[in-house]
Amino acid sequence: MSFEPLLAPYLGHLVKPEWAERVISRAYDNLTADQRRSIAEGNPYSYVNVTRSSEDLIDDTKLSLDRLVTSGATALTRLLDAEVFAPTGQPALHLYRLTHARGSQTGLICTASLDGFNDGRIRIHENVREDRTELLTAHLLGVGATSHPVALTVRAWADSEYATLLDEIATTAAPHLEFGSELVKHQIWTVPAELNDRVLASIEGKTLYVADGHHRSAAALRARQRQPDNPLLARTLAAVFPHSQLHVEAYHRAVDITVQQDHEECLRSLNHQISDRGGMLERSRSAEDARPRHRGEVGVYAAGGWHRLTLPPLHTTTGALSQLDVDRLRCEVLDPMLGANELSGTGNVEYVPDTAGLSELINCCDTADRVGFVMYPLSVDELLTVADEEGRMPPKSSFFYPKPRGGAFLRVLGCGATSHLASTAS
Repeated sequence: MSFEPLLAPYLGHLVKPEWAERVISRAYDNLTADQRRSIAEGNPYSYVNVTRSSEDLIDDTKLSLDRLVTSGATALTRLLDAEVFAPTGQPALHLYRLTHARGSQTGLICTASLDGFNDGRIRIHENVREDRTELLTAHLLGVGATSHPVALTVRAWADSEYATLLDEIATTAAPHLEFGSELVKHQIWTVPAELNDRVLASIEGKTLYVADGHHRSAAALRARQRQPDNPLLARTLAAVFPHSQLHVEAYHRAVDITVQQDHEECLRSLNHQISDRGGMLERSRSAEDARPRHRGEVGVYAAGGWHRLTLPPLHTTTGALSQLDVDRLRCEVLDPMLGANELSGTGNVEYVPDTAGLSELINCCDTADRVGFVMYPLSVDELLTVADEEGRMPPKSSFFYPKPRGGAFLRVLGCGATSHLASTAS
C-alpha cells in the first residue's frame, strides 16, 4: 500500500489579476480549431498558445510532434519572461468555483498522486486515443509545466462535510481572482493554510473518479514512466468537485465512411441491419427534430439530411457499460458497419461536444465526407458506476460543462522549458 498522500497542497503559481483576462483561456476541447487559431493569432499571451495541436495551425498541418512541443515551450517562456504569474510562496490549496445558469460547482485545486490510478483510489471510465496521449506526454516533458487540472469528482451531496466546508471557506473572503463571461463566472480563492488539513480530511479515504481529463491522466502516467527520477512527475494538478454539482453534456461523433460506400448506401445498410434487429431509422425534418429525446435514440446526419436512429432493444442487463448508448452505438453501428474501431486509440472518429452546436458537427461531416451521430447525454451516476465496474467507454463519451480554464494556475515540473525552475517547483 502506498504511503503517498492521495491529495496534497502544492507550491505553484497563480496568474496575476491584471493579466488574467489576457492569459486565461477556455478549455482546449471547449473550443473549435478555428476558435483556437483565432485566439492564438490575436493574443500571443493567451495560454492557448502553450497547448497547440496540428489542427490549430494553418500553414503546416503536418507539424511534427517535436515542433509542436517547441512551439508550446516558446509560448510558455514568453509568459514567464513577462512575469504574468506570481508564486504562491508556500504549498497551498485553492478553491475554484464556476457559477452558471444551472447552479454552481466548487472544487479543490491540489495535486493528486499518480499512485492513486494504480491502486484504485482514483478510477477512470474512458479509453484514450494514442495520438492525443502521446502529444500531451511530450508536452509535459518538453514544456515542463501544467495549467489545466484533471477534473476529479467524489461522491458528495450538497450537505456533505466536504461540499459544506468548501462553501464556508468561499464565503469568508473575496476571491483572489474573478473572470469569465455572462454565461459562466469563474472565481478562485486560496484556502487559509490552517484549514488545509481539515479540508483534506473531509474526503480522506473516499474514492475519486476522473470526470474530465482522461488523456491528461494517461499522459501524466506515461511521463512519469519516462522520467521516473523526477519526483514532480509523481503527482498531477487536479480539481476535486462534489459529484452532485457536476453536469454532463453529450459528445457527438463524426465518422469517416469507407471508400466502398457513399452516404446513401451507408444509410440503406444502416437501416437494413438495424431494422433486422428491432431498431429503426427514420427521416427527420430538421436537426432539432433528429436530436435524441431519451436514451436509446441517436440523431444521424448524412448527405445534408437528418434521421433519427432508434437502437435495437437491449438483450442484456449485465454491466452498466453495455446499457449505455455510446457503447451500444459502437458495438452495433460504428465498429461493424463503419469500421470505426473506436477502442483502438487510432480510430477514424472525430468528437464534437454539444456545447459547440450541431452546426459544428455538420461542418465536421461536410468537409470530410463523414456521417454524424448526435448522442443523448450520460448522467454522472452512470459514469461512476462504469468506473466502479472497471468498464471503459469509448474515448470522448462525456463532456463535463462548464469546466475550469487554463492559464489561471501554473505547476512547474522542472523539466523541458522549466528545467531552470526546478528548485521552485513542488
